[in-house]
Amino acid sequence: MVQERHSPWAPGATLGTSQRAAPAMPTSTPPAGPRSLVRWLAGAAGLALAATLGRWLIFRAMERDAFVTGPLGDLTPDHLGVASRQTTFPSGTRTLHGSFVAAPERAAPTLCVFHGDQESLSDWAPVQAMLHAAGIGSFVFDYSGYGDSTGRPTVRNLRQDALAAYMQFLAATPDAVRRYVMGYSLGSGILLDIVGQLRPAPDGAVIGAGFRSARAAAVVTGRVPAWLAWMLPEPWNNAARIRKLRMPVLLIHSRQDQTIPFSHGEHLARMARAPSRLEIFEDLPHNAAIEPTYAAAFWAPVIAYLQTGDLGVAANP
Repeated sequence: MVQERHSPWAPGATLGTSQRAAPAMPTSTPPAGPRSLVRWLAGAAGLALAATLGRWLIFRAMERDAFVTGPLGDLTPDHLGVASRQTTFPSGTRTLHGSFVAAPERAAPTLCVFHGDQESLSDWAPVQAMLHAAGIGSFVFDYSGYGDSTGRPTVRNLRQDALAAYMQFLAATPDAVRRYVMGYSLGSGILLDIVGQLRPAPDGAVIGAGFRSARAAAVVTGRVPAWLAWMLPEPWNNAARIRKLRMPVLLIHSRQDQTIPFSHGEHLARMARAPSRLEIFEDLPHNAAIEPTYAAAFWAPVIAYLQTGDLGVAANP
């Protein structure tokens, strides 16, 4: 009997191990459609959001530790034989403290000081007495959380504080022949942040021991490692802002500044486009402006500038 052979393709047939299956028909990958694009965009947005949140969290953590308000003091210019007006004024929901010393003559130059970190009004009382002796009026104030001022120091609060203080300065000096503003160390960032908004504009500015940018200052002061600095927002880019400054500016920096390197002062001087002069000291410490041993040397070129309004006037030896 002849055995019937079944075709492997016949209905009901099964494939044995020695039988080969028919080749599969080739398939093509469909092009990316709207859903793929949406998923890609959602992923990119998620990464951007995570990066932004990370930068914000790092900035907030840094901001909590960035400001050192320092010990309180009770010294006023009155203790040094110079009459002063100790004032309070609002900044947002906070109360700030200020010290105003009038010039001996009503029509005299006046200076509004934006002081440094770890400082308060009492540190600046001897300076106000010195300026008064030189015929110059002065106004100094404590930021939020500094001295007896209420609140907490944040970039946003310090911006409000600076604007509120300048209004107090204007009100206290209606007859001033010229008005100047000074940012010292930390105050250089606070002042340059708002100087373009000051109306009427000051007649000139002084930047003492200023830093190039908040990021760079955080690195050189050891508050953040250099590799992490790029993650920080840049609230105070002094180099960019001094480039836009339209008023005369006197910059002062010491080669021996151990807190803010002299290269920062050099950089700011190079960036200035308005009339400017960099006064260089060889051996003054960072806090020379308020240290009795060095204050007279530091303030000599500042006083000469304030008295005359001339950046080219050299300090008296």
